Order: sequence, then structure tokens, then C-alpha cells
Amino acid sequence: MNKININFLYYSVLIFITILFRLYNINYDDFWIDEIISFYISDPSITLNEFYYRHKTLENSPFLFNFILRNYFDIFGYDTLIARYLPSILNCLSIFFLVYFYKNKLNGKSPLVFFILLAFNIYLIKYSQELRLYSWYLFIFVINIFYFHKLINSENIKSNSDFLLFFLTSILLIITHPFALIIIFSYSAFLIYKYFSKKVIEMKLFKLLIFINCFSVIFIIFFIINTTHQPIWIENIDWKFFTNFFFSKFFGSRLVGGIYLLIFIYLIIKYIKIILFESKFEMFLLISILFSYSIPIIYSYIFNPAVVDRYLIYLILMVILSIISLIDKIESKKHRLFLCSLLIIFTIGNFFTETTFNQFFKERTVHKPDLKSVLLEINKSPNINVTLNLEKTYLLKSEISKAFENYLKNYSKINNLEIEFFNYLVKDQKNYSQKVWIICLNDLNGDNCEIPGKFNNFKTIKENSFNSINLKLIEKVI
Repeated sequence: MNKININFLYYSVLIFITILFRLYNINYDDFWIDEIISFYISDPSITLNEFYYRHKTLENSPFLFNFILRNYFDIFGYDTLIARYLPSILNCLSIFFLVYFYKNKLNGKSPLVFFILLAFNIYLIKYSQELRLYSWYLFIFVINIFYFHKLINSENIKSNSDFLLFFLTSILLIITHPFALIIIFSYSAFLIYKYFSKKVIEMKLFKLLIFINCFSVIFIIFFIINTTHQPIWIENIDWKFFTNFFFSKFFGSRLVGGIYLLIFIYLIIKYIKIILFESKFEMFLLISILFSYSIPIIYSYIFNPAVVDRYLIYLILMVILSIISLIDKIESKKHRLFLCSLLIIFTIGNFFTETTFNQFFKERTVHKPDLKSVLLEINKSPNINVTLNLEKTYLLKSEISKAFENYLKNYSKINNLEIEFFNYLVKDQKNYSQKVWIICLNDLNGDNCEIPGKFNNFKTIKENSFNSINLKLIEKVI
């Protein structure tokens, strides 16, 4: 086989692996509460006014992904079984497009290594199977930096369509997640740095970025004003964060994350002069990475905690791209081979310990709330009256109850289960059944799963715990 055929075979295998690990057993885990919320908000049968009300009541992020999801359901059907395919496909496309960008636009020397590190990254796989905005976030981010690179590369002929597509994808980023502002600010900071270091200014791009930044500020103010609640579950920054900067989560374990972090720091130190004075894109990546950590950290200490790993999911792409781009600058083939081999061995080695791999050989571990087992337990009982413990949630309880009921109806229909759900907060107590099942999700209530106050004349007669769920059967005391 010639080199072209061998490369084609390698790419084909990696494309297959990327798709396989993101689609296989995609619906094994039930939805967790944030996915239930996304599913509820994006119901295509409701009006746009109702859609917007549900979104601002329950969400802490802009509306774009849920609006896209609403249209997806409108085309393919409002069904939990097909819901996660949208983020999975977007996740795959992000990786394919980024590999293309690295190989053809950055003239990367190690596209297969880059592809392997992305395809086997367990964090990216995890969020590809979640009905949340993060895979869309990655997808639009990759397209956005692709056009930014075209506009800052003096070798490219810049057309009006390039400026337009950069502008549109920037706007889409902003109305996807508030942390996208960090990326937009990084673009501006890079242009300012370029001007002071090389006395070069991309005036047309700079003017466009001024407009985008103004739009960003206006939109974020609008978003904050129209968001009915702020997340209170985000914890203060722990000192352990500063030992790995989420690398342990991003790359699968503390050991593998530590290896990525050490290699990243080593390459930055080794090539700092080249990055500062000769490179373009690596400097932009470094500015973006520094801003992505420093801005949320400063905000957290001044205002409210805001450092959450999934909000910074795009950093995985930036860090891997930075590492591989800097490894390409190493002249020694043995040195390059050693670092690439080290990254591949530990990435794949860690992957072999993960559920995503082990599910092919043994029963998959349930990681999300095991609603399936809960409902099967209820369905075996003659008592099918079910309610959701909402005592401790900070969200609007009536809407959370509706969201859960909406998911439960869809889930029960698919699995032929007979469940009667009611909201105990609005139902008159005299109409309660003598026996009631109470589901307590740890996502909502933490470990506080006592019998809700409205059931003060009930006692627990049966209790069981499933993954992240407490289930009680309570009976009225006569």
C-alpha cells in the first residue's frame, strides 16, 4: 500500500472510532435534571412566548441551543430516544473540522496524533452524549476560530464572505454561552498585542471586533436582566484547582492531566520567545487560554463563584492544539516522537479504564440518575401515584415539576410504563392517595430527601436508593 492509501485507512479508522464511541449506547443513561430541562424547554408544540418563558425561568445560559433543539425536534420528532443524536453529531463534526483546520490551514505535521488525542478524549465523549449546549458550543467555536485565522493570516486573500462568516459565528458564540465573551475578548487582545509588537493592525477586522464587543456587552446585560435566577450550586474555588486547572477532568485522571499540563508548560517555556515574537496563532491560543482561566477566577473572587469545568470545555481543543503545534516546532524527530508517544499511550491507556471502552466487554456502569430502575420499581407496585421532592431546589418549583412530568410521560410511553404523576405543591392534600411514591433527585435536593412538609401525616413504609436518586413509598397515618 502506498502512503496515500495508508493515510486514508488511518483516517477512516479514526473517523469510525470517533463516531462509534459517541453514538454507541447513547441512551443507556437516563436524562439528568439539566437534560430534562432542555427537553422541556425545546418542546416544538409550544409557542415562542412559552418557549422563552420556560427558558428564562429554568436556564442559566442564552437561548440559542434550546432554540436549535426545538427546531431539531420539530423536524425529527419530539422524542427522548433521538434527542442526544444532535449533540453527538455536532461533537463529531467539531473534531473532524478541527483536524482539517490543523492539517490544511496550520500545515500541521502530526494530524494523526492530533486526531487520536481528540477522538479518545473522554471528556469530549462524555459531553457528546448529553442533551446540553456544550457540543454545539464546541462546533461553533471551531468554525469561528477557523475564520479568525483566515482573517489574521497575511497569506490569505480576505473576502467579504470571510468577514461575514466570522461575524455571524461570533454572534452565534455569544448567544450560546456567556463564557464565549472570553474568546471574543481574546481576539481583540491579540490584535492589540500584534499592533504593539509588530506595528501591524488589521483595521477592518479590528473595527468589526469593536462592534462585536459592543454587541456582546449589550447582550450580556440583557441576558442578566432577563434571567430569573443565578446558579447557587457553583462552589468557591478550591486550592486543588490551582494544582491542575481542570486538566485532571479534561483528560480523564489526575495522572494523565498532570502529564498534559507538564508537557504544555514545558513547551510554552521552551518556545516562549517564538510564541511572543514570531508566531501568530500560537500567541492567540496562549492569550485565549490565559484569559479563559484568569477572567473567571477574578470574577469569582470579586463577585460570585463562576469557575466550572464544562463552561470552559473549549479549552480542551485549545490546549491539545497548542501542544501539538508546539511539538511540530521541535527539530529532533526522536524528541517529537517521544512526546507524541507519551501523550497517545497515556490518553489511550486511560481510555481503557473508562466505561466508554469497558461497555463492550461488560455491563455499562450507570453514571447519571437511574430513573429506569426507579420507574420499574414503581411499576411493579399497585401504587402508581408519583411525585417529585422539590423542597430544596432553588429553581421555580412549579416549572421543574412540569419539566419532570413532561419527561416522565415521554419516558413512560416509550417503555410502556403506567405512572400517575402529580405536583404535591399545588394539589390539595385531601385528594392524595393513601400511598404515594416520592422521587428525590440528588441533582435537585442534594442528600436532603426527608418527607416533604406537605406530607406531615405520612410515614415511610418502603425506601430504596438508586444512582443519585432516593425513592420512598409513604403511607398516610390513620
